Amino acid sequence: MNTHAILADLVAKVRCKPGWSFSLVVEWSAGYNEGYGALRLVILVEGRDSSRPSDDRAMRAIRHFFPVPEATFNEKTWRRWIFEHCRRLENHELGEWFRIGDERPFAPLHGPGEDPYTVHEFRPEVDGLTTQDGSVREPYIG
Repeated sequence: MNTHAILADLVAKVRCKPGWSFSLVVEWSAGYNEGYGALRLVILVEGRDSSRPSDDRAMRAIRHFFPVPEATFNEKTWRRWIFEHCRRLENHELGEWFRIGDERPFAPLHGPGEDPYTVHEFRPEVDGLTTQDGSVREPYIG
C-alpha cells in the first residue's frame, strides 16, 4: 500500500472530539496545471462560536486545512502525524477560548503568512530583557 493510501485509510477511521470530523481533499490552484493538486488533511470542527461564548445559538463549523507532506511514512508515523495536527488544532482552539476577563492573551494569529496553530503571547519587549534578579539588560544590537 502506498504512503497516501495508508494515510487515507487512517483518516477514514480516525475519531477524536465530539463535533470533529476528518477528510482528505485535493486543493487545485493555478500553480498545479499538470493534473496534480496539493493534498490536505481537513479537520472540521463544529461547535460554539468563541467570539460569542454565551450565545447558545452561535454555532459554527470551521474547516482547518493541513498540508500533507510528500513523505513515505508508515502507518505509525501517519498516525502520529494526524495526532500532532489534532494537538495543534487544540492549541488554536484553546487560544480562541482562553480569557482573563475580556483579554485573550493567546489569541491565534489568523493573518496572511501566520501559523494560527502556534501559541503566541504578546508582551512588552522589556519582559524579554528582564533577568531573573529583576534587572533589565540592554538589548543586543548585532
